[in-house]
Amino acid sequence: MARWNLIGGLLILATVGVLIWAMEAPAQQSSVDPKLMEQYDRFIEIVGLVQKQYVRDVDTKKMFENAINGMLGGLDPFSNYITEEEMPEFTKATRGTFGGIGIQIGMRKGYLTVISPLEETPAYKAGVMAGDIILEIEGKSTENIRLDDAIKSLTGEPKTKVRIKVRHLTGDLEEFTITRAKIEVQTVKGLKRDANDQWVYWADPERKIAYVRLTGFTETSAPDLRKVLDQLEKDGMQALILDLRFNPGGILKTAIDVCDMFVAEGVIVETKGRATQPFVATATGKNTLPYCPMVVMVNGFSASASEIVSGCLQDHYRAIIVGERSFGKGSVQNVIPLEGQKAALKLTTSKYYLPSGRCIHRDEDMVEKDAWGVMPDVIVPCTPEDYVGIIKARQESEVVHKGVNHDGAETPKSDAPKSEPAKDDKPKAEKTKASVPPASDDLDSTPADSTAAKTAVAKPFEDRQLLRSLDILKAGEVWEKFQKKEPITKVEPKAKDSSAKKAA
Repeated sequence: MARWNLIGGLLILATVGVLIWAMEAPAQQSSVDPKLMEQYDRFIEIVGLVQKQYVRDVDTKKMFENAINGMLGGLDPFSNYITEEEMPEFTKATRGTFGGIGIQIGMRKGYLTVISPLEETPAYKAGVMAGDIILEIEGKSTENIRLDDAIKSLTGEPKTKVRIKVRHLTGDLEEFTITRAKIEVQTVKGLKRDANDQWVYWADPERKIAYVRLTGFTETSAPDLRKVLDQLEKDGMQALILDLRFNPGGILKTAIDVCDMFVAEGVIVETKGRATQPFVATATGKNTLPYCPMVVMVNGFSASASEIVSGCLQDHYRAIIVGERSFGKGSVQNVIPLEGQKAALKLTTSKYYLPSGRCIHRDEDMVEKDAWGVMPDVIVPCTPEDYVGIIKARQESEVVHKGVNHDGAETPKSDAPKSEPAKDDKPKAEKTKASVPPASDDLDSTPADSTAAKTAVAKPFEDRQLLRSLDILKAGEVWEKFQKKEPITKVEPKAKDSSAKKAA
């Protein structure tokens, strides 16, 4: 699979889900280092020269703001200065009271990239996918755009529209005109919907292997998940698959509460920073669910709170992790008021550490061999086409089809859901390639023979990561080894090329 060198932060455009937002009083000014004063004097000297000799008049306030942003931008992608003009929008964003299209974004090699669309949001329904590179917003190039500026362009009042152009992982270009909305997302889902529009949570009804997909960590996620798991327990659940793929994270407390359902004792997560007090969350042992074999699925778009949950359950030998290495977002940003709360400083102050002591976060200079994110016990790589297949399968599972349920049987008329047909306003994908970044670092760009492509028969999509998870839960010897805390790390062979390339 193509490995992502994502350097952007998780920025929620439609609902609040940042792990920690803390408002702190400004720090007391300590004695200033004389060497620093020399740098301050040099800075002021340069400002004075620009004011006097630059070719045109300059806005001094803007100069200082640019200087501050440049300084913070050199630290990490998550620290930034929030100006007086930006504070109202920032406050609305952190309270979740604004309109958006429902995507989380970051920067990949200088390009604005979709980390994950939030399910059931306008962007998700329109067809925006994880890994899409946003090339334009309202016809303007996003090259070298600041994340905060992208946020400002994409958010807005509900029922207003925004136009974006993206490049999919497959290389196709597509334009969307998306209507913003206030996002209220159901985060606990099953494998598919039945004829009565209810989620089906059984991946293997005979063996009572349950499947639950968690799409985010909101305030309601933990109680909603608990409700579903309690019912599955009553119905005889013998094993569980928790799907955290494409889950961009959310509220820290929710992640802790989810871990608390499965871990009876010990550390769940810890935060440590140079100038902040360590915070340690431990399992309460209250209402821990009865033990059953468990698999957690993650991929390169599982971030933040998803990594806390999967990493915690892995460290406690509570679940086998299947899929691909997670995103690597484990830093904490505090919001420090400035100028009497007229402006603010969003500053990275600490990082998350799993029970074993390993750090989740991937710094910019880290490479694949370094320790970051959550590495699965069983690695099942995916191609860009696999990603598209998983996302499309999920979108398909959201609806009940005109009188036919997911088993192919006719749905009784009385049970058929009554709803208006969805309007598809999006234009067709462009097939012409443009001068834009490659869709993948290791994507095979060699075109298949056109004749072979025409004669190739498309096969039904198979979610190999899910199938492997089911195999693991059915294999008693795997669990015997796992419970003995013996290493079971295994790399599955990468998916073969398409049948068109085979024929070629």
